[in-house]
Amino acid sequence: MKAATARGFTLLEVMIALFILAIIAAGVAQTLHQRTRIAISERQRLPMILCARAQAAEFKLTHYWPPIGSSQGAFQQAGTTCYWQLDVESTAIRAMRRGTLTLFHDEQHTQREIQFTLFFAPP
Repeated sequence: MKAATARGFTLLEVMIALFILAIIAAGVAQTLHQRTRIAISERQRLPMILCARAQAAEFKLTHYWPPIGSSQGAFQQAGTTCYWQLDVESTAIRAMRRGTLTLFHDEQHTQREIQFTLFFAPP
């Protein structure tokens, strides 16, 4: 009679398979965490982007011609108060000014959220 042959996996094969699964699981978890962090960040930035667009549209509609220097204020958009600062400088073109619109979450302007560049022409 023939001896029965052992069937199944060796301990080494099982350990290698578990190691490969652990590497795949770690990669998936890291990717999922990164995607979640990005989604949360974008959700928090969306009201600020809406504020910036509304502020830029208001500047354009009112034909705002800002003085050189810095000005600041607050703006309500979609239930969110956006605190802004506009730093204006002259350009090589006399009839144009360049402004950097920076939006903040807080009134003390400690946490910069988003920054846009705007160009102004006289009315």
